Amino acid sequence: MRHIAFLTLMGLLACSVQAQTQITSTIESVKVFTQGAEIYRKAQVNLVKGTQKIELTQLSGQLDPSTIQISAEGITILSVRHEMDFLDKKTPEAIENLWKKRHRLSDSIEVLNMQLAILKNEAEILNKNTKVIGSQGISGRDYQSAIEYFSTKLKTNAQHIFSTQKAIENLTGEVESITNQIAANSGTKERPTSKILLTIKSEKAQKTWLSISYSTLEAGWIPSYDIRAKSVNSPLQITYKAKVFQNSGVDWKNVKLTLSSGDIASTGTAPQLFPYYIGGQNHVPSGLANGDITGQVFDASDGLPLPQALVMVKGTTIGTTTDSNGFFSLQVPNGSSTLIVRLLGFTTREVQISDSPIKILLDPEELSLNEVVVTGYAAEQKQMKTGASAALQGNVAGIRVRGASSLTKKSDPIPINVINYETTFAYDIELPYDIPTSGIPETVEIQTKEIDAEYLYSTSPKIRANAYLVAQVANWQDLKLLDGESNLYFENSFVGKSIIDTNLGSDTLSLSLGKDEGIIVNRQRLKQFEKHKLFGNRKREERKYLITVVNTKQSIVSISIYDQIPLSALSSVKVRITNLTDGIYNEKTGLVSWKITLQPGEKREIEFAYEIDCPSHIKLSTDL
Repeated sequence: MRHIAFLTLMGLLACSVQAQTQITSTIESVKVFTQGAEIYRKAQVNLVKGTQKIELTQLSGQLDPSTIQISAEGITILSVRHEMDFLDKKTPEAIENLWKKRHRLSDSIEVLNMQLAILKNEAEILNKNTKVIGSQGISGRDYQSAIEYFSTKLKTNAQHIFSTQKAIENLTGEVESITNQIAANSGTKERPTSKILLTIKSEKAQKTWLSISYSTLEAGWIPSYDIRAKSVNSPLQITYKAKVFQNSGVDWKNVKLTLSSGDIASTGTAPQLFPYYIGGQNHVPSGLANGDITGQVFDASDGLPLPQALVMVKGTTIGTTTDSNGFFSLQVPNGSSTLIVRLLGFTTREVQISDSPIKILLDPEELSLNEVVVTGYAAEQKQMKTGASAALQGNVAGIRVRGASSLTKKSDPIPINVINYETTFAYDIELPYDIPTSGIPETVEIQTKEIDAEYLYSTSPKIRANAYLVAQVANWQDLKLLDGESNLYFENSFVGKSIIDTNLGSDTLSLSLGKDEGIIVNRQRLKQFEKHKLFGNRKREERKYLITVVNTKQSIVSISIYDQIPLSALSSVKVRITNLTDGIYNEKTGLVSWKITLQPGEKREIEFAYEIDCPSHIKLSTDL
C-alpha cells in the first residue's frame, strides 16, 4: 500500500515538474523616456488544455515589477509573479566577447612561455657543449667546423628567444588593454537576471504569442543638437540627436526605438503651494546662475572613480556621463540647483550644485531577495502593440532625417513619425538599433530641420572686446526642443558649444555662433577729457568712454553694442548721463545699447559719458 502511495506521489511530482515550462522572449521594441524606458517583448508558447505554469526567463534584473503587463489571446492568465534569478546570471555580449578574447590571448601567452623555456634550455645545452669541445683538445679543421656549427645554432636560438619575448610582450599589452576596456564598461561582474512566473489556463491545446511589457529606470536618452550656419545669408540647420543609454543588464538587439519627451521617474502630481509666513521659517529653493560645472564621481566603499555614471540636471533633460576617471562636465541652465547621479549597482543620489569641482560619492546598492507579486491580466485583453499607436501613418512633411551613419557618409533619410500627446511628444524611429547594456550613450540621429533665422552681431566690449555672431529664431516653441547641449558650426567650422534652455520666457531664441575675427572692437576710457571737481565734502567725477568698431569683412554687417551706466543705491549718490550718442538707455538696469550697420571696411566710433556726484569719502572704482 505504501509502495502504491509513493508511486502516486512521484507521478504527481513528475506531472508538476513537467507542467513548469521555461520559455525565452525577444525584445521587439523599446519606448525610451528621458529617464527610464518601457520594454516590449514577445514569446511564443505551446499550451496544453487546462492549467499550466510558464517561466519567462533571462529578463532584466533591473525591471520594475509593479509595471509588468502580460497579455495574450484565447487564454486566461490566472497569476503573475516576479522573482530575481541569482543562479542565471547574465554578462553583456560585448563584455563576454572581450573575456573570451582575453582568455584566448592568455592561452597563447602560456604556450609562448613554454616555448621560451625550451629555447632557454636549448641555449644552456649549446653553451655547455661549446665548453666541452674546447676541453677535449679538438683542433684544426674539426674544431673550426664545430665552432661554426654551435655559433649558428646559438645565433638562431637567440633570435627565436628575442622574437618569442616580443610576442609575449605584445600579447601582454593586448591583455592589459582588454582588461582596461572591461573595467571601463563596468563589466567585471556578472549581473543577476530575473524571471516572471505565470499560471495560465487554456481551453484547448494551442500555440499562441505572449506580449510582455515592463519598465526600468536604468535607461534613458539625452537630447543634443548640431546647429549649423553656412553663412549669414543661408537658413539655419538644426540636427536633433539622442544619446541613448541603458544599463538594464540585457542587450537591446535590432529593436525599434521610440524616443519620448516624458520622464517616468518624475512625479505626475501637480505642485501645491503652502502658506508663506513673514518673519517665520520658510523654505526658499536655492538657484545657480547658468554656466559650466565640473566634478568627479567615486565609489564610497573604496574611493575609486566610477566611469559611465549618469549625471543629470534635475528637472531638465540636460545630462552627461562620467569618463574613465569619473570626471564629468556639463552646462547648467539658469535657476538649476540639483544634480541626479545614477549608476547601476549604486544608490541614486541627489546632489546640490556648488562651486566646481563637485565631489560625489555613490554607495553600493544591496540587492533585495524578496519576491514581488503583481496583478495578472485576463484573456479579454488584446495583444499589446509595440511602440506607439498603429493609427499614426506617414512621415512628417518637410523634415529631412538622417541616420547615425551619416557622420561618415551620406545616407538615405530614416523615416520617422512625430507623435503628439497631450503633455508629451515622441519620435517613432523606423530603423532598428542595437543598444548594448553598457551605460555608454549610443548616438541616434533623429532629424534635421532648416529654419529661418535673423543673423546679428553682438558685442559687450566692457567684458570682452570681441564681436559674436548670434542667430535669432522666432517662434522657436514650434520646434519641439528639449533642454540640451549643442555643438555650433559656422562656415563649416566648429566654433564651440552652447546650451538650449527651453525655460526662457522669450518668443525669440538666441543662439551664439562664436566670435568673428573680421570685426574689430575696442573700448577705451578717455581720461584726458574727463572733469573732476570738489565742493566741500562732495565731489563730482566724470567718466568718458570711446567704443570703436571696424568691419574688415567683405559684406555688410549689423551689430548690437552693449555697455552700462552705474546705478545709485544711495540717495546721497547721483548719476547723470551727459552723452549717449543715440544709445537706448534702460533706467531699471542701467544697460545702454546701440544697433548700427557697417559697410565693408567702415569704421564707427561711439562716445558716451556720465558724471557721478557723491560724498568725497566714497571711493569710486576705476572700472565704472
